[in-house]
Amino acid sequence: MILNHLTSKLMAAAAALCLALPAQADQNAEAPKLEEIAEQAYLYGLQQAIYYGQRWTYTQNDAKDNIVYAGLNQFSWVRKQITPDYPVVTPNATTLYGAGFLDLRAGPVVIEVPEITDRYFSVQVMDQYGIFRMIVGSPFNGTAAHKYILVPPSFTGDVPADFPTTEIVQWPTSTAYGVVRMAVETGSAAEIKIINGYQDQVTMTPLADWLANDHKGIAQADRSIVKGDFFIPEGLPEYQFGQVDKQTAEQYFTLLSVILNDPTMPTLTDSIKEAGMLKQLEVFNIGKGLTFDWAKLPAEQQTALETGFKAGFDDVRKTLKTNMINMNGWGVVRNDGGFETKWMDRAIIADAAWAAPDKNISHGGAFLFADSEGKPLDGQNNYTLTFDMNDLPPVTQFWSIPIYSAEGYFVANEINRYTVNSFMLKSGELVAKDGKLVIYVQHEKPSEPEQAKNWLPAPAKGFRFTARFYGPYAPIVNGTYDMPKVVKAQ
Repeated sequence: MILNHLTSKLMAAAAALCLALPAQADQNAEAPKLEEIAEQAYLYGLQQAIYYGQRWTYTQNDAKDNIVYAGLNQFSWVRKQITPDYPVVTPNATTLYGAGFLDLRAGPVVIEVPEITDRYFSVQVMDQYGIFRMIVGSPFNGTAAHKYILVPPSFTGDVPADFPTTEIVQWPTSTAYGVVRMAVETGSAAEIKIINGYQDQVTMTPLADWLANDHKGIAQADRSIVKGDFFIPEGLPEYQFGQVDKQTAEQYFTLLSVILNDPTMPTLTDSIKEAGMLKQLEVFNIGKGLTFDWAKLPAEQQTALETGFKAGFDDVRKTLKTNMINMNGWGVVRNDGGFETKWMDRAIIADAAWAAPDKNISHGGAFLFADSEGKPLDGQNNYTLTFDMNDLPPVTQFWSIPIYSAEGYFVANEINRYTVNSFMLKSGELVAKDGKLVIYVQHEKPSEPEQAKNWLPAPAKGFRFTARFYGPYAPIVNGTYDMPKVVKAQ
């Protein structure tokens, strides 16, 4: 008791000192300019803004042409290999996806996964800050069937005895985004049918329904769609698809105000940096309990928000290309965690590949925009990508190198090939010769049969790559692997 009393006194004194020191320092510090606050606010809130927009798309946008609409607590499944008709930036054709938003306002949600022994699979769940707080699957906790319960802060009941502590996830909010990946090795109709069978066995069920169903998940086909009821800011339906490039400063800061007043998306409880940002935003009347109205802002503040918004946008796009880890010309994303305070890293992932991992635990990515001479990749030219068979990308699972248009989309081609990967090499679809695997990257089909075997069709104009490495070893993460350059044919 004496020790507890002394500890409490020491903690109180330390807290008082911490509060006093910044206050004195602030007296000597120059107040940030309005446009500087706006620029920082762009970095701070971009991830959350896209999260809000995506949640609307998955749970509220029931338009007939919206192929990802699934409602609350259900996965939207990709049930065939992704092709150019799938409207997603930088997709991966080497996995089939399932994604959806969890709603924990009424209590915990249970995710059940069947036994899957014949391929890579993972289930990963992200909060609104882009932090993956649940990562499970074949490389992480094995291939046996599992059930996981995500428990929100508001839950006061008892977790059912069915769940071991290793499968109880204390979730910090009442909203989450889950994504399931299952590897596609050959893409045959028979294999896709097997994967679809696994998808049908994955369930996401509110705890109350799970208990009523004899402690079992309810198949998605047997559940009705529950549409989301979140506030929809004016204009969101028009700018959400392609949100980063379409949204205006007015729309972004209006959405940020909505987010900060959304009870499902509370701010962090222990972030001095975030608290400082929120305090600064109050000058624009942006914050919890405040009403933001762009039209009522003084012209000076509107200009500052527009200037800072553009500066933030430009800074993210510039840093994406200049601040990555150089892996022999390929840019490895610096996703080593810390998204609570590393706002630039968080914003880069949100812009370039929203919902990509915040940490290289599951898989890593690398971008390539230029050839070995530093010139932009162009489908008017022919290129080669040559791997040494004794020095293939070091991974525990598989690697995949998709090719995209300059804008990041698959482009239709005559052989329906949008990637090369380690599965294709293993099966003989790609052929190595004399210890080398040479990939021919060009728009027109090579005339030589051996080259045509290893042809990766390129778009007619500009293009780029975003390689994936599942189960990466350290050289992939730190950029020391000698990833081959894309060389222009002479």
